[in-house]
Amino acid sequence: MNSTNISDHISLNAASREQEYLSLIEFKFHVHGLAGNLLAVFGLVANVLSIVVLSHHKMRSSTSYYLITLAVYDNIILIAMVIFFNLPFLSTRVTEMESYFHTYMYAVPIGYPLSLAAQMGSIYTTVAFTVERYIAVCRPLHAANTCTKSRARKTMGIILLWVLLYNIPRYFQYTVHLKLNPDNNITQVVRNETDFGQHPIFRHVYLIYFQLFFMFLIPFMILLVLNIALMKAVKRSRQTLQQISSTSRTNENNLTVMLISVIFVFLVCQFPSIIDNIVVAVDPLNRRYESFIYAKFYTISTFMIEINSAVNFILYCLFGKKFRLVFLHIFGLRKFRQRLQYRSTLYRSQTINRGNSHELEVSLV
Repeated sequence: MNSTNISDHISLNAASREQEYLSLIEFKFHVHGLAGNLLAVFGLVANVLSIVVLSHHKMRSSTSYYLITLAVYDNIILIAMVIFFNLPFLSTRVTEMESYFHTYMYAVPIGYPLSLAAQMGSIYTTVAFTVERYIAVCRPLHAANTCTKSRARKTMGIILLWVLLYNIPRYFQYTVHLKLNPDNNITQVVRNETDFGQHPIFRHVYLIYFQLFFMFLIPFMILLVLNIALMKAVKRSRQTLQQISSTSRTNENNLTVMLISVIFVFLVCQFPSIIDNIVVAVDPLNRRYESFIYAKFYTISTFMIEINSAVNFILYCLFGKKFRLVFLHIFGLRKFRQRLQYRSTLYRSQTINRGNSHELEVSLV
């Protein structure tokens, strides 16, 4: 009787595990295979549009240089997401793409380190323009020497060099080879860790602790502290503007609010990755891989990274008045541009009247 109960229990557990596994595959297909591919297409186009607008002569500034670089990093991340996540899960349902599922691993030894370098580059670029905005808003006496185009170019060069050097060990982590699958008689490209990739120092020091501190904790603490300081500065500035009208101060506030929105979305979207890295650090025996809950959490965390790389254009349009006007100007949407300018003029005039000022300059371009 007891042996029968144990056998039934094992059968039920096996059936339950199989059902959970099928549910996980379905979940990943909808998140990465469908939503991920659509989001990537939108993000790639949106980031190109951002680069076009930010490169316009009316937008040229040290901040625009940082945002152009961020858009480039984001597009590399989106391409990597398509190659390593979105298309593989889409190919599980699309018969014509079956060969892709068996061959995409060829891209891992080179593409994987590049994608991680791009992710790290986007993180440190966000930190760089946050620091610059903090100096411009909260330490204006230092802004003339610090917030310059040449300083921005040097900073971006240093960041690029840093992320490339930091990720060099990743190029020695994996190797790929062909393997015949006896179940379906199909030759697949299989990824395996090298001896270097399996070395305890590499796995525990570099992959876990260095990753946790240099990729997430240190940058995130800087961003969180400076973003709070920027929000307080904008609040104080708006209180001042109710009494004193200043076009340049208004434009600076608009730029700061736009960047605060970018930083806020960045922190929200990247936060699950911090949790994931902490889980990795406290789970040296890799028990997390037995959990379907963790698998779904990891799927969501990677998808949120993709969201972060795709939505900055929307934030620029929503919170960047100057960006909107230049975008409409470039693409010939003059009626919308004139309507926006009229609304800005009306708002500006109302602000001036409340402040008993006779200043009439309202141009945002």
